[in-house]
Amino acid sequence: MKKIVTLGLTLALGSLMFSACTPSASNSDSDAQEAGYTHLEKHMSLEEVHNKIKKAGEDAGWRMTEFKENSIIAEKIDGDEATSVTIIFSNDYFELSPENDDLKDAIEDVLEEE
Repeated sequence: MKKIVTLGLTLALGSLMFSACTPSASNSDSDAQEAGYTHLEKHMSLEEVHNKIKKAGEDAGWRMTEFKENSIIAEKIDGDEATSVTIIFSNDYFELSPENDDLKDAIEDVLEEE
């Protein structure tokens, strides 16, 4: 029960933090790079990026929860450890907060597939 409460609080705080910081579609590529986003090599529709990110997370063992049109919350429980990551994306870039190299690598691999 304590894990569920902790995970719920983490998700709530992450939601509050990113609801005000979600990048708009009008941001330029240079703004995205300065903010630490990972730039996508090929242009895709927002829906295609969304579906590939969701698939990458699920294939890597993460529970992917829809949050907004341009963000997903990824959760993974491994024994006593629970990890929650917010993924914000557009058709040009994505960002993970907090950083998670395993999830980022999985997403990059799927986004680079033809």
